[in-house]
Amino acid sequence: MTYIVGSVESASSLHDPARKYLRPHEIIKSHALEFLQLMFSNEENVGPELVWNIEQEQSCITIVDKYVFNLDQVSSRPAIVANRGPQGWMRTSGFRQFQGENMRTGERVYTDLVRGTVTLSCFAREGLEAERIAGIVFEAFQTFRDVLRKLHQRGRLMPQHLGFFRVESSQMGEEALVKSDSRPDLSVVPVAVAATVQKRWSLRPNARKLREVTVNVNASGGE
Repeated sequence: MTYIVGSVESASSLHDPARKYLRPHEIIKSHALEFLQLMFSNEENVGPELVWNIEQEQSCITIVDKYVFNLDQVSSRPAIVANRGPQGWMRTSGFRQFQGENMRTGERVYTDLVRGTVTLSCFAREGLEAERIAGIVFEAFQTFRDVLRKLHQRGRLMPQHLGFFRVESSQMGEEALVKSDSRPDLSVVPVAVAATVQKRWSLRPNARKLREVTVNVNASGGE
């Protein structure tokens, strides 16, 4: 008998609820970026000189994944750049991470936690500005850690809008210089965030459905 893998639940983007994140690595990095974009979009949180806007031309700061970032962009505005680190299964959910089975359909549900890290590098032309941005990021993940998780309520895990199961820690590193012969030196301060997300999935039997039943009746009779 073969099985089909099915996803039991998935997290949504903070900017577009119709967009789903199906994999743990997507949640860990994408939700960290989206959380910071929302955080920096409010002038009261960061001040008028660091407000993020979805329209790049109107934004005072760049908050992006490392694969769409160029260091030359820092010449016009500071930046926060996300780089995902290693992740792994924690194997904390019972025997073989098995959660339950539907006796009628044979579908088996599993759940486990995935622990991963994301490094948020804060770039600026001046060291004090890079330190300030990194300090905001560092404190934000501690301040909002209860929002950035799934809450235990009456013994059940209740999914919140951000999709994190737990924000475990945040660490702010030392300032470093990024030297170049073609442009002024830049300062960068990293903030490393460790978090866990919950992954639930199911396996259901791929049984072929009975489409047709044919009955042949032979009748014979005699005198």
